[in-house]
Amino acid sequence: MKKIKAGYLSLVKGSWITDILEKRRKASLRALATLANVEIIDCGQLIQNESEAGKICQKFEDEKVDVIIAHYITFSLGGIVPGMAEKLRKPVIFWSEPEPPMKGGRIESNSFCATNMNAHALWKMNLKYDFIYGNAKSVVPEIQKRVNVIACIKYIRNARIGSAGGRVPGFYTSNFSELEMREKFGTEVESITLLELVKHTENLKDESIAKALKILMNGCACGSATKEELKKGAGLLASFMELAEKYRLDAWTVRCWPEFSDLYGIGVCHLLGCLTGLGLPAACEGDTYGALAMLISEALTGQPAFFCDLISFEPDGDTGLFWHCGAAPASLCRKGCKPTINKHSIIDGGNKKGLACEFPLEAGPVTILRISECRDSKNFRLMTISGEGLETEQILKGNPLKVKFRRNASEITNTLIENGFEHHYVMARDDIAKDLKFFAKLLDLELTQL
Repeated sequence: MKKIKAGYLSLVKGSWITDILEKRRKASLRALATLANVEIIDCGQLIQNESEAGKICQKFEDEKVDVIIAHYITFSLGGIVPGMAEKLRKPVIFWSEPEPPMKGGRIESNSFCATNMNAHALWKMNLKYDFIYGNAKSVVPEIQKRVNVIACIKYIRNARIGSAGGRVPGFYTSNFSELEMREKFGTEVESITLLELVKHTENLKDESIAKALKILMNGCACGSATKEELKKGAGLLASFMELAEKYRLDAWTVRCWPEFSDLYGIGVCHLLGCLTGLGLPAACEGDTYGALAMLISEALTGQPAFFCDLISFEPDGDTGLFWHCGAAPASLCRKGCKPTINKHSIIDGGNKKGLACEFPLEAGPVTILRISECRDSKNFRLMTISGEGLETEQILKGNPLKVKFRRNASEITNTLIENGFEHHYVMARDDIAKDLKFFAKLLDLELTQL
């Protein structure tokens, strides 16, 4: 993702200035310089009034900053940040510091009070903001999380999803509103026919197929899949990769049945896992919002996402079993297990045609997410579930992972059903619930967190 430009405002009240404040400003800049993928645009001084702030606002506008870090080193007047936020229309990260030790004298900082006052103004003006609290060293990880979300939004605004064949039959959960999605998220969709994909495969060079075959087999054992199926799969994988380059795609959503198995002789599950592992997230069954959620997950975690269904839950243990039929990237395999390329367990009754890559997923913290439309089909919502992936055996074919929920399992499943959430979910391999809350705030998404 491209670097984020963060405008740094060091704010004070003129009558509160002491020699130590400039030292604290410089110490804060040194801490902010450690942020990854961020360019700090420094205001260059202790800002005391709106006249000084006006010049800095113009500088930030010229530099095209993506976010304003409003650091209240002391109390500050209430017109500076609201005016700048209104003009630049960029989110504000309010930063307040703890009050210095109190020894019976005058209040030295009053930093939190300044944020409290200015947050009220931004709230009334319906401008976007968030709040962090702590000294220079302690706030850097929190600022990093906020700017990562801003970078994610900037990334998906320029992302392109390839839709190969549309959605599968009867899966209304894979429907999407293209123009509304583009207006809200900025993400474009390129429609590509399955005919183009197959015709491209027929004209591939041998070296392209050989390269794709290495990717297909990387880290995997060959189980019941045949050499012919592997070669067919390598051809299609090469075509997905080359067409992604041709159409400048960042992700795929694929009509993965029935045509591929009926007319081409293989299932494409493992190919989608390979694409996801290559940094081209690929959603099954033509689920475009699923592909968008995979892009978001990857941007926020730096790891491949897992596209899945919730197929079972245990109210007594507050666990749920997430699964899909063999499209997880091999890098998510549980330690000590080997991803194995087999014939698909469901196509044509099962065990007749490849390719599915089977293994249980690695345990660890996870966040389940779903992007979907509100009932009016004009607004959007975001649902998240927090949990811990548990060590799971190969209890069924495909890719299973049992997850321990933080909330009551029946409460979660009832919420999913009563609110009509789609049956496809994206599993992010980290705890990003707070990040997604900020994401939803910035984009005005209706948020459900479980």
